[in-house]
Amino acid sequence: MRPGTAWPRQLAALRAAFEAALTAQDWDQLAVLDKTLQQLLPALRARMHEPATRAQLAQINALYTTMLAAGQAKKAEIQQQINQQASTREGVMAYLQHQ
Repeated sequence: MRPGTAWPRQLAALRAAFEAALTAQDWDQLAVLDKTLQQLLPALRARMHEPATRAQLAQINALYTTMLAAGQAKKAEIQQQINQQASTREGVMAYLQHQ
């Protein structure tokens, strides 16, 4: 994405890429897209008066909210798996000690 021309199309493409990565739960791609957006923000600030730019950024912001919620859910899922493995390991150790 290059600053300058066709901002609405570029932002629409970025939004679509965010949606696809979020749907696929591709956290590496989401990180790349986040970095891309962060690099574009200074130039975008100068275009905030444009309704199309504001609309696309609002949609991307909504995706960020969804992305954060999905990340928290994934984190909780992984923590539950870790806790379950620890509990299973403790149970096995207790069983083996009583053999």
